Amino acid sequence: MGMQQDEHMHPVRHSVRAILFDGDEIILFRRIRPGVEPYWITPGGGVEPSDAGPEATLRRELDEELGAVAGPALRVFSVAEPGRLSAFYACRLVSMDLTRRSGPEFLDPAAGVHEIVRVRPEKAADLNLVPPELAGFLTENAETLPALLDAATYAPGRYRPVVDVHLLLFDDAGRVLLGRRQGTGYADGEWQIMPSGHLEEGESVIEATAREAREELGVEVSGLTVAHVMHHRNPGGTARIGMFLVAETVHGTPVNAEPHKCAELGWFPVDDLPSATVPYARAGVEAVRDAPGFSLHGWALPVAAHLEAEAVRAGFAETSVTLIAHRAGHVLVLSDGEADRLPSLVVRHGRSLADAVAELAQGDAEFAGADDYVTLDGRLGRRFAFAAPLAGDPPATGRLIPLSSVGTSRLPRAEQMLIESWFGG
Repeated sequence: MGMQQDEHMHPVRHSVRAILFDGDEIILFRRIRPGVEPYWITPGGGVEPSDAGPEATLRRELDEELGAVAGPALRVFSVAEPGRLSAFYACRLVSMDLTRRSGPEFLDPAAGVHEIVRVRPEKAADLNLVPPELAGFLTENAETLPALLDAATYAPGRYRPVVDVHLLLFDDAGRVLLGRRQGTGYADGEWQIMPSGHLEEGESVIEATAREAREELGVEVSGLTVAHVMHHRNPGGTARIGMFLVAETVHGTPVNAEPHKCAELGWFPVDDLPSATVPYARAGVEAVRDAPGFSLHGWALPVAAHLEAEAVRAGFAETSVTLIAHRAGHVLVLSDGEADRLPSLVVRHGRSLADAVAELAQGDAEFAGADDYVTLDGRLGRRFAFAAPLAGDPPATGRLIPLSSVGTSRLPRAEQMLIESWFGG
């Protein structure tokens, strides 16, 4: 049983702090105050009554102290002190704009200096880090923490795609069976091949397809063969391998066995699918009809309209645009004293992604990549990067840096990677 707090005890103050990774380093503040030995702290602060929860506190503090947007966060450490309980969340920096800082401590000279420093976690023990328990935790888990974040979020490296299985069932008239999605969080209201699903650990493609047929339609299938393999990439998103199969025998009559995920079933001519068919599914049906074997789908550079449609399909609450403006082997960065950033803006409600790109690029731009983040209110957002030649002179707060120095610049590592990927680095 936990300790009970009586009316004579002081309430415990709760704070939330960020172990904010930028590449292989973490971002700290070096605190310099008159008459006090310099010390280092992580971004963060106290939980306020208006905060929806600890992670809301985390997002608010990152915004107030760094103008920072981060990816998913994992609670990894806690420190209990007299009258205070501090929770530490590990997360990765996506973008940082110090001009958005609003914390009062950064506006008051009497509060001293908050110098932004980047430190490899294994070096934390060399610092006067507050609280001191954190230094030991970071040193002991220098390799574990990045691995945990990589497992929870997308991280570049060895390709580990999702494998999808899709079974094409046909009636006597040659029509294919589709189901209209609902309640799944992705492409709800659109038509998908039925049955479809993901390959699970330890399953063969044949076993997974038979399982999905049983779970989604209540039928048993046999004589399964792979009619087509597709390497598909969602516009602005991740890639996956699609296995499209056909069955020699179907035992039973298909029924909608998962009405919480499927609003209805329907049979459609393969050359006249509903307009609201998931593009990936449409491409698979057409490939089995026209060109059994292997195909690529979605690997051409997408246009803004396709990116926007996929963001809606995936349920992102917010989209934003970042620009890689380049000229003669240089890239434009905006500087605000302690950090650099790429020009960016949030796509306002009711405005198209294409219009936002045109405003930022002031000319033709090509899609350069995408990554995801968590908004201030805890919802998922997707950032689209576009590349375009620099139009006119750099703005007053901007400067051009050589491509060769991007990896050692003050840009967040996520933005460095967008540039390096676009220029083939």
